[in-house]
Amino acid sequence: MPLFELVLTEFLFPENLPDDKANFRFIVDLRFINEKGQFITEHAVMPSLDTFWECDTGRKDRPNYVRNLDKDGKIVNCKYEGNQFNMCAIDDWDKLILWVKGESVHSIQFKVIDVDRKDAWDEVKNFLEGMIGTVIGKIKGGISGDLPSPLPESLGGAADDLQSFLLKKLAGGDKVLFRGSVKLKIPENGKTTPFKIEGQGTEGKYKITGCLKKT
Repeated sequence: MPLFELVLTEFLFPENLPDDKANFRFIVDLRFINEKGQFITEHAVMPSLDTFWECDTGRKDRPNYVRNLDKDGKIVNCKYEGNQFNMCAIDDWDKLILWVKGESVHSIQFKVIDVDRKDAWDEVKNFLEGMIGTVIGKIKGGISGDLPSPLPESLGGAADDLQSFLLKKLAGGDKVLFRGSVKLKIPENGKTTPFKIEGQGTEGKYKITGCLKKT
């Protein structure tokens, strides 16, 4: 059964996006066919629930600052514009989107969140993180207990939607700057294929690129 690895390679946001909105978290939903032949959705929060990517030019001294501008306002890496991530400042751990085992992958969706640095959700995050697994487990368990296999997994969309909604709440609420998706092209074994998502969002155009590897 092949393994699919998805990695972030670029993020571009509008030049006129205000600094107080230039602190990002991504919610990622991947649709794929798992090793049982079931069509399911997997979710990820990037870089994580307890941190975010800082691009406010007034916060260049922060360890999570990744905008491609140095403290003097000069472009760090000539490959990237100033309103992009400096991908050299992001380690491989945080570049990894998802790694799944399955028959094939279908499509991927990104929601770009404007994070509140002092968000009320941070106060109850630890409590809610424990609840998510319990709630999702009960929903899927209830479906599985009432219906024969493999039908339960085919009805897993409700649980998937709830999980995505709860993760979005934990990741920063409803302030979505950009939302986009693309169908993925499956590469040959050992090779990679690129993907690109771009479109209009808050204050202008956004672009996300990544690569998909099959092993």
